[in-house]
Amino acid sequence: MCRPDREPSAGPGTGEQECPELLVLTQKAQQEPKCRFTSLMHLLDKEFLGESFHALKKRKAPGVDGVSVKEYGSQLRDNLEDLVERMKALKYRPQPVKRVEISKTSGGIRPLGLPAVEDKVVQMGMKRVLESIYEVDFLECSYGFRPGRSCHDALGAIQTTIYKNPVNVVIDADIKGFFDEVDHEWMMKFLDHRIADSRLLRYVKRFLKAGVMKEGRRCSSEAGTPQGGILSPLLANVYLHYVLDLWFEKIVKKHLRGYGKLVRYADDFVILLERDDDAHRVYSALEKRLDKFGLELSQSKSQMISFGRKEWNRCQREGDKMATFDFLGLTHFGKRGRRGRFQLGRKTARSRMSRAIKRMSIWLKKAVYPNTPQQVVKRMNRKLVGHYRYFGVGGNFKSLQKLWYGAQRLLFKEINRRSQKRSYNWEQFNRFLKYNPLAKPKIYHTYAQLAAR
Repeated sequence: MCRPDREPSAGPGTGEQECPELLVLTQKAQQEPKCRFTSLMHLLDKEFLGESFHALKKRKAPGVDGVSVKEYGSQLRDNLEDLVERMKALKYRPQPVKRVEISKTSGGIRPLGLPAVEDKVVQMGMKRVLESIYEVDFLECSYGFRPGRSCHDALGAIQTTIYKNPVNVVIDADIKGFFDEVDHEWMMKFLDHRIADSRLLRYVKRFLKAGVMKEGRRCSSEAGTPQGGILSPLLANVYLHYVLDLWFEKIVKKHLRGYGKLVRYADDFVILLERDDDAHRVYSALEKRLDKFGLELSQSKSQMISFGRKEWNRCQREGDKMATFDFLGLTHFGKRGRRGRFQLGRKTARSRMSRAIKRMSIWLKKAVYPNTPQQVVKRMNRKLVGHYRYFGVGGNFKSLQKLWYGAQRLLFKEINRRSQKRSYNWEQFNRFLKYNPLAKPKIYHTYAQLAAR
């Protein structure tokens, strides 16, 4: 059992936290991999929670109590003093999460949770504490919602693995409704491996059981973590660390006859393998493994395909079309490089392109009327650049151009709807764009940059 002190440590920590108490936790976790931390709740004092409050995003929608971040911050000292006293007395109870449903382009609904500001403050504080411990434990294969790591790091890992290792089979997997299906009992057992502070564990369980408020009715939470909660991504990583990452690294790899690697971003992951027989055994074992912990593969989004240099050469000889897989919004495919050899190609997935154009159309319908065309273009450019910064990977320039041309057509259409009389013809519109240009496509992540990640 470990009880961290409040005194700063002289040695450097691996985390990015400036708080010396968190650096102590990180160092202790590094030095003692089997340490269970017995005293953590005392770290959540008024000063620490104040730092957590200032780390919140200020423009997020309020929760069920209707209190905004600005309103809570107007009396921050008094609010935090009251919060700390209730937490010490174990009288603090999280409010139910406000449920908001967002339509997917695929036709389904994505549920999001909006916690109350006070609950966000506590979740942020708990996240900082737990993250300082678990970042030491998490494996290299995990990239989602971790400090200093991004989706482009995961994409770079896939690229490097395919180029430098004998990858011939890809298992592209997605867990069905993961954030709604997380088993609370298993989650608490996993946390118990590292956390022995009963008060902290009690508050984690209260957050899991807080329930959701939907259409004015409170619904209990028997499973899952609410999407949108600050603590949820970290808890998801803890869950999948034990269910998937350690399982693949410590058990599956020992039974492989060839090469194998897992790359995971949150609940979306791919397994890169050398041999077909390994792939079939891993896929079967994966389904059983997930089922043991109350999870299920999404059959519509999961597949096992032949992919890699060997498969591309075969398709070139026999005139077949090579299979593709989607990961993090990008379709991965094989193509001919400049020297006539296999190269990994990427383009924006069709569903993500449709979603981007649809969202742009909906936004323009609301933005055109109260703003001038010049103002609309400025705001539109921020959206386009945001898209380019994510999808602007090497080889994806044509997809970026497709969005750029689509944005021009949508803008032309909506500007002409401002009045009954047509505002612009195409010649006039092109003259307008000359002085108010739409942000042009740009590649932000080259092949070399991704390979170096």
